[in-house]
Amino acid sequence: MDQIYIFIALALLLAFILFKEIKRENKSNRILRILASIFAIIALYFIASPIKYKRQVSVKETNSAILLTEGYHKDSLESWKGRSIFTTEKEIAEKNKNVKHIGDINKFLSSNSKFEIFHVYGYGLENHEFESLRGKNLIFHPSVLADGISSINWSNKIRSGEELLIQGSYNNLEKREIKLVLQGMGTNLDSTFIEKESANFELKCIPKHLNKAVYSLIALAGGDTIVKEDLPILVKAKEPMRILILAASPDFEHKFLKNWLSEQGYSLAIRTTISTNKFNSEFLNGSKIDLTHINATLLNDFDMLIGDIQELARLSNVESQVLQNQINLGMGLLIKTDAIESGSGFYKKAFSLQENKKAIPKTMNLTWNGQEATKNIIQGSTLLSIMPQSGTQSLVKNELGDILISSKLLGRGKIVLSLINDTYTWVLGNQLNDYSSFWTYVLQKAGKKKELAVNYIIPQIPIINKELQLSSDSLKLNINGDQLALIQDPVLQFEQRGSWWPEKTGWQSIDNEKEWIYVFDESAWKGVRAAEKIKNTKKRWMLEKKDSIKEKFAHSIYEDQVSAIWFYILFLLCCTYLWLEEKLS
Repeated sequence: MDQIYIFIALALLLAFILFKEIKRENKSNRILRILASIFAIIALYFIASPIKYKRQVSVKETNSAILLTEGYHKDSLESWKGRSIFTTEKEIAEKNKNVKHIGDINKFLSSNSKFEIFHVYGYGLENHEFESLRGKNLIFHPSVLADGISSINWSNKIRSGEELLIQGSYNNLEKREIKLVLQGMGTNLDSTFIEKESANFELKCIPKHLNKAVYSLIALAGGDTIVKEDLPILVKAKEPMRILILAASPDFEHKFLKNWLSEQGYSLAIRTTISTNKFNSEFLNGSKIDLTHINATLLNDFDMLIGDIQELARLSNVESQVLQNQINLGMGLLIKTDAIESGSGFYKKAFSLQENKKAIPKTMNLTWNGQEATKNIIQGSTLLSIMPQSGTQSLVKNELGDILISSKLLGRGKIVLSLINDTYTWVLGNQLNDYSSFWTYVLQKAGKKKELAVNYIIPQIPIINKELQLSSDSLKLNINGDQLALIQDPVLQFEQRGSWWPEKTGWQSIDNEKEWIYVFDESAWKGVRAAEKIKNTKKRWMLEKKDSIKEKFAHSIYEDQVSAIWFYILFLLCCTYLWLEEKLS
């Protein structure tokens, strides 16, 4: 009813204005003045009675919230005005009064169950935040990384005489020349230049010291230091083992492994089968002995035996029993195979193999002890994996989570089964650091223990006040003298796991200085951590999308209106023209 009165009032006003325009003595610009008057009255009408329309909105849209993380851009929030905006980071909430801080995601969701979709802006979420949001729909809007180091990898624990290799990527958006310098013990050890927008880099040196040290990676632009990050290094004295190798036949894998073990100072005795009951013997860094028969006297001289499964199958029952006894006393056994073998050897009962019915890729990503490396696959290979089972420990996996190397306790010793028989491709591809890291880790896991070793896996960049997951094959684990609460792994029953929240930076002692962890400040390696969060968030987001079922969301009809500001502008423009025309005519 009110709209009718407004319409009548404005119609009378328009009629009066048009009457005045027609009677006006000055006839110039009459048509323009009449049009301006009509549009002015129309504008007044829509200011008093706004244009309303109906729009269709999905339930999905109404149940969404925005979750801000480190690195978000304010401009990205322009289209979300009036919506619910949250963050788990106090600093973000303190800088923006419109953003609500979430202390505990689980507690928040229990009282805000209506939110089914979260738009994540910035660098992404931590792993524990993903777990809290499991079952919710996530839409990730990643931010662009700032200038600086975006990835880094180095061996933070090496043996004396080994090469320290630092590899990474630098994000050079400003396209200025950057000089990267590796500095240690007060000396510049290596340097390289970054000239492109984004480039990989590599720095290396051979440390001349033992024990702990903190090197520096410095980025220079002109004379200015724009990045300086810590590189903690622990150099241990060499403890070469005495190793016996039983090879079924000469091949590249044994050749390259023999050369590497010799260079590392290991004492080697190698027996290679030439034909039935005929062997070729070779000795490096040790004295010659008779390798014809495997007996207790012979095996007492070695910490570890590496054998092809075909060669182990040729051992007599007596020799096999002697080997089993030595393992019970602490000796290590590393078995290499590339096929599912039949037989009744004591080592056959330790593991179960399965063949993967998949297309064989050209490369494979392997992970071990926090390390990751890509390896070429030789044509004609068979894809096998070790089935997880109680009492075994996975040591090396591929990107699909398939176990390729596993170990099992036998008395005081260990049996380790490896399905990887072409690590020499790393050497051929000049990936010497990957080769060295891989074999150092596998031999340490398989060899005779000279002292209680602590197995622990942590991120390469532990940060103060951030949760770390530690694991140990002993029942107790202490850090800086404080006992850590451990729980038994539900699958790997010999392994204990626990969480630790470091409260200070620097070197931290594990089990009374048997091992060490270096904890970084919160400002350390920000670019690397941001890139890692983006990578992990994208990966988890894509997995969630792939696993989720596509739903058809219901729609609701909402009434909206055109903003009155546009009609105010039209009214002012018309009035301005009428006033100017009157003055100038």
